Amino acid sequence: MSMKDALLKAGLKSSKVENERKQKITKDKTKVEKHQEKRNFCEVCEAIHPDVERFKHKNPRIDAQWICVNCADKNEIHDKFRVTHQSDFSKQGRYQRFYGPTEQIGGNEWKAKAKRPDASKPQKTKSKTAPKYTVDDDGEKNFNC
Repeated sequence: MSMKDALLKAGLKSSKVENERKQKITKDKTKVEKHQEKRNFCEVCEAIHPDVERFKHKNPRIDAQWICVNCADKNEIHDKFRVTHQSDFSKQGRYQRFYGPTEQIGGNEWKAKAKRPDASKPQKTKSKTAPKYTVDDDGEKNFNC
């Protein structure tokens, strides 16, 4: 009988499980590895493009959902059917459609926030003041007041 079996028979158990291993320290993902997380394969032209987005369209000519900008423009798929904003172009604000208007989805939130007035700042109100002219009996305005 081995020492290990004797200790187990006596009721002592090891604090470590045999198959338990230390966590391996992983390195941070590089730019190339982060790029691989995004979908960049167009199902229509079967090519790799940096501007592939998912469209939920009703175009009977195309059975694909992941479509690049060029194929979406050629097949006249409106941008309102775009569901994602995962491509590099969309996140950088360079995504532009030539068929119809380009919808601004989530990727350009900072632009929308810049246009909105800040709620914490008091708004300037325009007060109506007396006009800087007088009207004669003839209906002419006199600005020399």
